[in-house]
Amino acid sequence: MIKIQIAQKPDWASFFDLAAAEGWRVPEVERQLFAGRWSDCAQALKENDRFSGLVTAVAHQHSGWIGNLIVPETLRGRGYGSRLFEAALSALQVQGMTSVWLTASESGRPIYEKSGFVAIDEIERWVSCKRSHLGPADSFLKDGGQKLVALDRAAWGEDRRALLEALDAQGKVYACGDAVALLQREPELQIIGPWYAPTDCPRSNRLLLQKILTEADPNVELVVDLVKSSPVRQLLSANGFSCVGSNALMVQGDTTRIQIKTMASLASLGSIG
Repeated sequence: MIKIQIAQKPDWASFFDLAAAEGWRVPEVERQLFAGRWSDCAQALKENDRFSGLVTAVAHQHSGWIGNLIVPETLRGRGYGSRLFEAALSALQVQGMTSVWLTASESGRPIYEKSGFVAIDEIERWVSCKRSHLGPADSFLKDGGQKLVALDRAAWGEDRRALLEALDAQGKVYACGDAVALLQREPELQIIGPWYAPTDCPRSNRLLLQKILTEADPNVELVVDLVKSSPVRQLLSANGFSCVGSNALMVQGDTTRIQIKTMASLASLGSIG
């Protein structure tokens, strides 16, 4: 018997084991969100009450994100991944999302295209491991938090303040000129995102990254899920970051309210936007 239901704590334990085996990074803040505020945003597939896969579907105001889709290797090829994807997509459509987003591997892309998803860019994973400690940099704007909320709203055409506040709980917002970014800090992982640069000013982005690098822990991995078309790509390369992989950024639905050109990096590692 096969059924799909809201994921429970044991399902998440199975998911984390599978994700670790696949080399996936699941930030602690996302674990907390799915255990609390978004506890009904994850679905698990059960075959005779045995965990057989999981997917998440997070709805913001108008945009929804499908992520964390995984099926145990021994159970692949049975259509379980497609069932989970369809369940996630249906859950977001029922909530009235006008656009649904995801990041797709080369092998997964044809599956999503059959459901009307189109690739509009790529998301590259850039990583900087241990770094030399840098000296202090000039102070930055004090209204960085307000600027981040405003630019995030302008980019996505919706208010994602709740998401930003959750991500910012252990982080800090930096701003320079028209560029702004959030540094998410966890004991074993740091993430730069979201990062917005409406005019792509090279100086603003360079000074912004310099400031972040002075305050990030040099002994903890620093990760950026970069929108490939962003000119920030060259800046990361020049500052010791390495590209370790990429996925297609895909969307189904209305994108007229989305300003992708203002985005340098996502707020998450491809799972919630």
